[in-house]
Amino acid sequence: MPIDLEEFRLRMLAHAKLVGLRAPKVDSEAKTNASLVQPFLMALGYDVGNPDEVSPEHHADFSEKYQNKVDFAILHNGNPVIAIESKRTGAPIKDDRGQLRSYFNACSTVKLGILTDGVKYEFYADSDSQNMMDETAFLRVDFLEVYKTNSIDDNVLSGIAAIMNGSFNPQDVGAEAKKKILFESIVETVKKFKTEPSDDFIRFILGCSPVGGKITKVTQKIVDANRELVRSAMETFVAQEALARFGYAPKDVVKAQPERQEVTQVSPAVASADAEPDAMEPSEGEKEALSYVTNRLFFLARNEALFSEIQRIAFRKTKTSFRLYYGRPNSGSLIDYKEHKDKKAFLFPGLDGKELPFIPSPELDACLLKIFVQRVRDAGVKLDEAPVLHAIPGGQSVGAA
Repeated sequence: MPIDLEEFRLRMLAHAKLVGLRAPKVDSEAKTNASLVQPFLMALGYDVGNPDEVSPEHHADFSEKYQNKVDFAILHNGNPVIAIESKRTGAPIKDDRGQLRSYFNACSTVKLGILTDGVKYEFYADSDSQNMMDETAFLRVDFLEVYKTNSIDDNVLSGIAAIMNGSFNPQDVGAEAKKKILFESIVETVKKFKTEPSDDFIRFILGCSPVGGKITKVTQKIVDANRELVRSAMETFVAQEALARFGYAPKDVVKAQPERQEVTQVSPAVASADAEPDAMEPSEGEKEALSYVTNRLFFLARNEALFSEIQRIAFRKTKTSFRLYYGRPNSGSLIDYKEHKDKKAFLFPGLDGKELPFIPSPELDACLLKIFVQRVRDAGVKLDEAPVLHAIPGGQSVGAA
């Protein structure tokens, strides 16, 4: 059965929330396993209470003298296929790679090794030599970072989904690991081209460019003369791509009213014909606020009519304020984003000026959903059912409105 990645994303975000709430209270390896690792396995669909499926303290021995064990082994037809070694939350996990490697190498049926402190996970395969655990993890995830950003990378998400109960195929792990390691290597190479473009890369770019291609011979002098230009162009391209993902591409900037010296920008789903490339851009904090609010509302709104209205959220930026709104800046105000030296906050003009810190919380979710529903209803949009917060199948419930 195909994996519903969006449902699985919600499940992983719910698990990240659990990690964020529990991790500060975990102070031993036993608590790490009970409070963090086992819930992760449960989120993947494994029955941690069934020793025929998840075997704790599993042994793989060369002999009575040289015994190897891991904290958990996931079994298939009685044989371990995934080995999990855990450490106390916050402890350096690199120290246990040797122990995991010994078990991995001792047990020919194991194709995936996981090293974790309950917060950070490293995934290892045997992509270089059969039954010899790779030196490099092909996948890493930090659930505290996922909790803080309320987002998870698609590449990481698909990698974790591949080890779900019923989906894990031991024979595919090595090939998939090679792909992911190559992918990361290419990303790192592109990063290097962005900051320190090599001579060959500069020649390649100039040769592919309609203008640069007219140069009959690209000498070393020409390469050196254009090094900073290529580096700057790469940085501009990456910046534009990043802005586009958040809906801040220049084509999406709406022309402001001259007398108010404001700029209005719509969400990613809406574009304007009156683009103005030189318009004022939001700060990094303001971008984060817009991204957070829209992402949370997409997550919180179950009602389909309400869900579709999220695409109408826009912002108004002045020199002294940043407001997210629905429909009209004043009558449709959602939040005013406030940023001070050591404080970020959301002010809700439509909820009697209520102010909450910009920190993920059930109270912040409830206020965002409440004011958005109120503004949508004020605009005359009919909601057939009362909007509620999502309950995640197989994961942790995140409350109700």
